[in-house]
Amino acid sequence: MATKSGVQKCPLLTFGIIADVQYADCADGTDYSKTRTRYYRNSLNLLKNAVNDWKRFQDSVSFVLQLGDLIDGKCKANGFSGSQRALNTALQPFNSLRVPVYHLIGNHELYNFTRSFCLKCPLNSALTTDIQCEPDRLYYTYIPHPKLRVVLLDAYDVGVLGYSDDPEHENYKKGQALLRENNSNSSENDTTGLEGANKRWAAYNGGIGERQLQWLSQVLEKAQAKQENVIIASHIGFHPNIPENYSICLSWNYQEVLDVIHRYECVVGVFAGHEHAGYQHFDPEHKIQHIAFQAVIETQPGSDAYATARLWNQELIITGAGRVPSCSIALRYPA
Repeated sequence: MATKSGVQKCPLLTFGIIADVQYADCADGTDYSKTRTRYYRNSLNLLKNAVNDWKRFQDSVSFVLQLGDLIDGKCKANGFSGSQRALNTALQPFNSLRVPVYHLIGNHELYNFTRSFCLKCPLNSALTTDIQCEPDRLYYTYIPHPKLRVVLLDAYDVGVLGYSDDPEHENYKKGQALLRENNSNSSENDTTGLEGANKRWAAYNGGIGERQLQWLSQVLEKAQAKQENVIIASHIGFHPNIPENYSICLSWNYQEVLDVIHRYECVVGVFAGHEHAGYQHFDPEHKIQHIAFQAVIETQPGSDAYATARLWNQELIITGAGRVPSCSIALRYPA
């Protein structure tokens, strides 16, 4: 609402953002490079901290955007039932919020589950929320406010993860071919010898398929016609203009995705997880804020890693907690 002086007093919309919880019921470990600690059990505590803080806010969150990797690949060591238990445990804190949670599928979900299972489980937000989606697809869009549309993409549409029960799927075969063509190392996750953006050619990344790209273009065309500000969310980021060591967490066909996004002025932000250190990059030419949110899993006990976004008339203000920095995103169309 606005006061008589014209100063807006309350946000039009408030929502939570969290990335890479990667909960597992196991002792602390490290990343693949053995240089960064991962706090597997404590990640659940930090998720609960975020939920409890969102409950206490005067402007209650209307929904939460969960950017993928809710559980860790280590959960599969206890078999399928162990992965299911871990998922149920990690979902439990969200349930107490009693608001929609929109999930992205990350690589760690696909270490534990097939894509067909993800379509049937609570990670498929189409089963529990009112959203617009393609049948049997893990990408969708929703409109939490008349001037804000959120588009969630399936970053592993083309790839080698999650297709173990469907080895003849064309996107799996395409993913295998792309990896062989661009990474000759014996391990699919070894990027030794690759430089710059070519470091993205690893099995823990993936790409956006042609059908999904066409769908994205159609969604953005309609959003622009209605003057909706659009936030695109993907577990993997798309912008190559980031520190070189972050290129290991870049979408395989990032340029194709950017080519679609840049055709439409309605896109104001791209949110991602996956890169645990996080980054922010503003694209001045297209006026798009690219953000990878810092991972819960590598956040020390006693700190936090989540963000709260508030929609105002002229901007979306993102307030970070703990190791997540704050920023603001100018709206293309006033709310």
